[in-house]
Amino acid sequence: MTLVRAIFFLASILLVAGTSMAAKPTIDSASIDDLIKQAGTEIVTAPEKASDTLSRLAGLKENFTEAQKNRFFLLRAATLGFKGMHKERVELVQSVIEQIHEPLYKVRFLSQLSSGFTNLGEYEKALEAMNQSMLILPKLTNIEAKVDTLQAAINVLNSLHAYDEALVYADRMLALATASESSATHCLALGDQVEINFLRGERQRARAVLPDAIRVCDAANKNSYSLLLNTLACIDLIDSGNYLQGKGAAITLLQDFSKLNQSSDYGTQLQEALARAYLHTGNLEQAERYGLQAYQKAKAGNAIQLMEKTAETMASIKRAQGQYLNSLEYFETALVLKNRVLDDLLHKNLAFQRVKFDTQDKANQLNLLEQKNKILAVERELEKKNNQNLVLLIALVLVIVFVLGIWLMRALQQKNQFRQFSQTDGLTQAANRMHFISFANEAFKMRTGSVSVILFDMDLFKNINDTHGHGTGDWVLKAVSETVKTHLRKVDLFGRLGGEEFGICMPDSSQASALQLAERCRMAIAMIDTEPSGHIFSLSASFGVATVDGNGLSNFDETLEAADKALYRSKAEGRNCVNVFRQAS
Repeated sequence: MTLVRAIFFLASILLVAGTSMAAKPTIDSASIDDLIKQAGTEIVTAPEKASDTLSRLAGLKENFTEAQKNRFFLLRAATLGFKGMHKERVELVQSVIEQIHEPLYKVRFLSQLSSGFTNLGEYEKALEAMNQSMLILPKLTNIEAKVDTLQAAINVLNSLHAYDEALVYADRMLALATASESSATHCLALGDQVEINFLRGERQRARAVLPDAIRVCDAANKNSYSLLLNTLACIDLIDSGNYLQGKGAAITLLQDFSKLNQSSDYGTQLQEALARAYLHTGNLEQAERYGLQAYQKAKAGNAIQLMEKTAETMASIKRAQGQYLNSLEYFETALVLKNRVLDDLLHKNLAFQRVKFDTQDKANQLNLLEQKNKILAVERELEKKNNQNLVLLIALVLVIVFVLGIWLMRALQQKNQFRQFSQTDGLTQAANRMHFISFANEAFKMRTGSVSVILFDMDLFKNINDTHGHGTGDWVLKAVSETVKTHLRKVDLFGRLGGEEFGICMPDSSQASALQLAERCRMAIAMIDTEPSGHIFSLSASFGVATVDGNGLSNFDETLEAADKALYRSKAEGRNCVNVFRQAS
């Protein structure tokens, strides 16, 4: 929760300004402390005034105590972050952090550093700063400083889509809140758990925590936190298809955002969800109004992921209005943005994996060194006592442990290989028919909203085999599979159902989302370069889409059959197109 984190972090800085204040031997020192407090308050309530106050403080630097100097630079770094001047923010922190030795301040400067590097896209440096702060965490006694350190780590990990690791730190924060009986920390920890579970696609877990999180934040008078949690709940309502209830809640929440923070990304997400709700309920004028507002805000804030999502929504709205040219423009914009998002995600994943590998490698080296030291100690003891029997016993134990370890490792490898072979198509590495049907049946049983099934069949595939040989045909199937996989969500399952026929199961997916995915896959298949196969020829596929919604479908078998009918309609209409199943009236 970006806004919550910023407010909480600044509130902690203010607490440091108030609680770590030394005795005031002179009036000048007291005045400086008052100005530092004032600047901290202004960053939260009136950021435009904070710069003036900090400029006044800059003229008094010669009179600063060590603690005042640290607080001053922290406030300057936070102000630069609020202004989006992250390069200057990082340079400022780097110029002073080597002189900071007090753990309470060291972690705060490291938090500013990791946040600045994250915003600059220098993810490895952000993770390194985060890891440094986590090493200092055990030395901290101030609970607010501990919370800041954990929250900064969660922010970095969320930005890198490392949600499992972020959830570990959220759990640690919750344990900290329980031990300290801090209602504010309890609110923040539960809020993080809700958001992280939504981000990682665990909607049921997020919903389970959400009521408690709102109750705790309301009881703690953390109105801004409650607003953001209610916003996540409202967006989830709309995503689940509860459009009427979601619309009412969204309008009220947007009014609250206008009073608190009109530029919040959460407000933009809420406007986009409201636009979709109006679209699905047929009010295209209001859908366009909120969709355009969300798109413009995302564009102004250079929020690429939000720009992509709002552009897709605007494409759907324009298509519903019959403005197909405008719809196509928004759709093309969304595709360009999606590629940028995917490139950035790849960059983040590589950075995270490199740092994770380096960290693990260092840990392994330390463990290895520790093990070597233990072995040396044992050897010295054995030499001292000249106990040959003990030497033999240790050697025997090591051999047994080694053999058992190898056996266990091979058993686990064989088990994993068997599971993979039993679920995977050997040629395309997609799910095989049995696993696809089992997964889809389970998804339909556990569904809380719409579930979509996409079937597609390669056009004139027999001609490829007959003309260029079965080896080329196999190459086509593998190339198509690799291409389609790049367009899927993490929760979607892609499977080969037989021959040149494939299927996609999309849990929690509307018909519109499934149609968009099918169109993207169709265009991507048509753009495959066949030259690496040794032959040049064109590829195309015909698609059928069916969704459990108002079309009279209730289970997977019916939906699969409906998608198959839509697929055959695509074949009948000339191939290389997408058809959506609709119940005949």
